[in-house]
Order: sequence, then structure tokens, then C-alpha cells
Amino acid sequence: MRESAQTASRLLTATDVLVARPARPEDAEQIALLSAPFVEQGLLVARPLAELAERSQGFVVACEGERMVGCAGVAPSGSSLLVYNLCIAVDWQGRGIGRHLVGIAQTIGRELGYGSLLALTQYSGEWFGKLGFSEVPASEIRDEWRALFRPGRRSSLYQLRFTSEPSETEALPCADSSRPRSDTVDNLRVETHA
Repeated sequence: MRESAQTASRLLTATDVLVARPARPEDAEQIALLSAPFVEQGLLVARPLAELAERSQGFVVACEGERMVGCAGVAPSGSSLLVYNLCIAVDWQGRGIGRHLVGIAQTIGRELGYGSLLALTQYSGEWFGKLGFSEVPASEIRDEWRALFRPGRRSSLYQLRFTSEPSETEALPCADSSRPRSDTVDNLRVETHA
């Protein structure tokens, strides 16, 4: 876990201070704006603003000041937790933000008792593989996961099974259920409110 924090500090410059926090309904517009270039490229599924507002409490966002530079949604899928709509502003890519957002999703999934983290992607399978995910063969896709697939998209399903020990990608903590908490990991501060 400390190794991931050290990697993040190398990727973020001394002047970069990012806050990762749960999204709020009023963040839906910024989530839509951040997602738009990826939707246009066919990398993300288009979601109406009303849907993003409704699902906002299932998102974690990374912000530099007032600017949202990354987001990821999480939603239950049977005994697994799905991470979706993961996107990072183009000028912030390559700094470890996506890895940290996936780490937060891992921590949430583990704390809520899910057995694994899922990701559905057309083009980012190699990236998820570097985080420990494995592609789920079509013959092993459970019925509860089939509903995740959108017609016409040639997506693959990736799974990261939780073990008894947190993996090194789980770099960021989540709050316990009793109180708000703010943690600092080098230049990336995490705020969570249970």
C-alpha cells in the first residue's frame, strides 16, 4: 500500500493537490462534461444528465480545486462490485489518478463484502490487467453479469477477485461508517463521508 502512495507521489508534481471525494448530485454536470470526449470516441456509454445525477452517490471524483479531473462510478452486480464510467481528463492522464480511483473502488467493494471488482471495457483491458484484473472467458460469465453488456458494443468483462489481503492497488482508504474522514496520501487527499 505504501508503495502505491510513493508511486502516486512520483506521478503528481509538487504543485498538484487533488482531492478524491464521493460525488454529489450537483456534480452530475461536471461528470457529464468530463465524460463527453470519451463518449464521442465510443469509449464510454452516453448517460443522460438525469441518470448521472441519480447515480451520483455511487461515483468517486478527483478534483483539483473546483475542477473535476477524474471520476469513476461503482454499482453492485450480484456478489461483485462494478466500476464503470472511469475517465480522467486528457491533460491529467498518466499520473496515477485512474489507478487510485480503482483502488478506492476496491476498498469500497472489500468493505461492503463483495467478492470481486468488475470492469467492462472495449479498449482498456491491458490497463486493467496491469492492476491485477483478469479477462472473464465468455463461458464463465454469470447470468447476473450478462445484463451489464450493452447490445452492439464489443466489450470484454474483467474481474479482480478480492483475497484476504488488500492488494497494492488499494492505495486509498475509505471512511468507516461512523464519521467523516479526510486522509492524506502524499499529494492526494481523500475525503469520504459515510
